[in-house]
Amino acid sequence: MLVNTLRLALLSTTASFAAVQQRTFVVASLPDLLTLSLHQFHSAHEFTTRSALNQKSFPALVQEIKATNKDIHYLSPKDLHSLQTPTSQKQPPHVIDVRERHEVQATGTIPGAIVLPRGILERDVSKFIKQSDPRDVIVYCAGGFRSVLAAESLVRLGYGIAEGEAGDKSKEECSKVWSLDGGMDGWIKNGFQVEKDGKVSK
Repeated sequence: MLVNTLRLALLSTTASFAAVQQRTFVVASLPDLLTLSLHQFHSAHEFTTRSALNQKSFPALVQEIKATNKDIHYLSPKDLHSLQTPTSQKQPPHVIDVRERHEVQATGTIPGAIVLPRGILERDVSKFIKQSDPRDVIVYCAGGFRSVLAAESLVRLGYGIAEGEAGDKSKEECSKVWSLDGGMDGWIKNGFQVEKDGKVSK
């Protein structure tokens, strides 16, 4: 009888001690949980704020590239029209149309242009133009915005000669990457010829 009583007392004491330990653990963990929650809140807030500050509109991104990337050059439709006439000093430039196929089908292209939509430009451009080609590369889109991003990609791929890398070559001998201001819309507004379905308008 005494042994059974002692056993019951021991079991009761053990259970009480375990309960106290559990309560102590929970209480001790509350500050840690609070600290962790605050840390997660601040991290999420910092990420959201940083993301908001880094967000740019498409026109703002284009303007930033124009202002900072000095290896991209710009020309008007009239300038391009004059460049397409071969001279003894320099060959006519490569012209790339980076618009989508449905845009090309609707309006035609600048005569002699290579059609490489923006989505495949980086992948396929080397099939048509090598980085070592001395001729300038001119890219255009509908209005002169997407072509800026396309020109930046070409520069990063090694087209054109970056400032300070020309060596002994004069500026006239250096190949350059250009973006057409006004794009195809500007070309058409100037009344220049358009190539459509293999035919050039008069």
